[in-house]
Amino acid sequence: MTTTPITTSPGPTTHGDIDLSARSFWALPLEQRDEAFAVLRRENPVPWSRPVESDLLPPEANNRGFWSLTKFDDIRRASRDPEVFSSADGVIMEDFPPAMTEVAQSFIAMDKPQHTQLRGITEIAFKPRNLRLMEAWIKEQTRTLIDEMAPKGEGDFIEDVSNRLPGRIFGRFWGLTEGTEVYDKTIDAAQRLLAYTDPEICGGLSGLELFGGAVQDLHETAKMLAPERRANPGEDLMTWVVQAEFEGKKMTDHEIACLFTLVAVASNDTTRHASAHAIYNFSRHPDQKALLLEDLPGRLDGAVEEVLRVASPLLHMRRTATQDVTIRGSHIKTGDKVVLWYYSGNRDEEFFENPHTFDILRTPNRHVTFGGGGPHVCLGAALARFMLRAILTEVYTRIPDISAPQPDFLVANFINGVKRLPATWTPERTG
Repeated sequence: MTTTPITTSPGPTTHGDIDLSARSFWALPLEQRDEAFAVLRRENPVPWSRPVESDLLPPEANNRGFWSLTKFDDIRRASRDPEVFSSADGVIMEDFPPAMTEVAQSFIAMDKPQHTQLRGITEIAFKPRNLRLMEAWIKEQTRTLIDEMAPKGEGDFIEDVSNRLPGRIFGRFWGLTEGTEVYDKTIDAAQRLLAYTDPEICGGLSGLELFGGAVQDLHETAKMLAPERRANPGEDLMTWVVQAEFEGKKMTDHEIACLFTLVAVASNDTTRHASAHAIYNFSRHPDQKALLLEDLPGRLDGAVEEVLRVASPLLHMRRTATQDVTIRGSHIKTGDKVVLWYYSGNRDEEFFENPHTFDILRTPNRHVTFGGGGPHVCLGAALARFMLRAILTEVYTRIPDISAPQPDFLVANFINGVKRLPATWTPERTG
């Protein structure tokens, strides 16, 4: 479904001196961004913004502004009403041609019936028996990484764990052999896919060139693996995907390649940044770490949920209005872009008590980190939780005094990313 773009805009900026479209806003410290979103929730919860300052498209190709939903209930409402808030035009702020949207975003940028069909096939591949097998892989790989890290006493947690674990798990899920050329090429592509805002990663490439190159590399791997797994099935996600059938249909190789690209983002960027935020927040809040260490098994699940809420590794998702709708006095027109700020919804004072406090005993903790419900709720939520549980268990059992209070954050409006996280700990004795 393609909607009709609006031709006029209600105003140039978000609210006063708060401009969610500006790169400079996303370079502010976390505390200042938190304060800005608090102002919006209180004074202008559904603001209009000018076109985002994009790293993917030039201004002439990125000339449409957007509405923002900053309140928890509004995010949940939009998430659960795909008839009015469509995903078919894309889930990031920029407007790509439909073919580019499909190859990079797969079925999360679709409405029914296409979304229902492709998600149904994917859910079959993620059946409980396969999830249990994946959980065992995650525990094994996490233990191996901490074995390598623990004796050192210092290092970059991103380099030692946050980058390596999702890459290993992603490769293992899809049946890629670590150390091979195709493994290295694929993991590199997965980890640079959403790094288009980072000049260090882009080098001499534009953001779009980096993004497009990563998508192409991932599609090449998927189109090599799919026919191979049909001929020689194994115990991996590619085998399960090529074999899965929903209402008499299977995925085409092109659809599998699009899914492969989507999972590359979901299993790498969101999880690796959430794990970094976990170590950072426990370093900032020693009282919460002490609570966790008092009863690690009993408080682990609560810690994972609070890390997910506070980290909000995916800052937003976008929808497009299919009809005129009014929310909190803001008149959204057919074809308008609507951005659901999960990061802000997870800090809504009307829904969370003391939302700016990191509290692993918080209950209930019904955050919108994986979406606000509805047909597009994150399919990989269980795996993300598995991975965070494994990391927190191994880290705080083996090197409980780890400290990493000074992260280097990525400047981006889509991923709440951490580029580097220098850490120190008492080395674990070996032998």
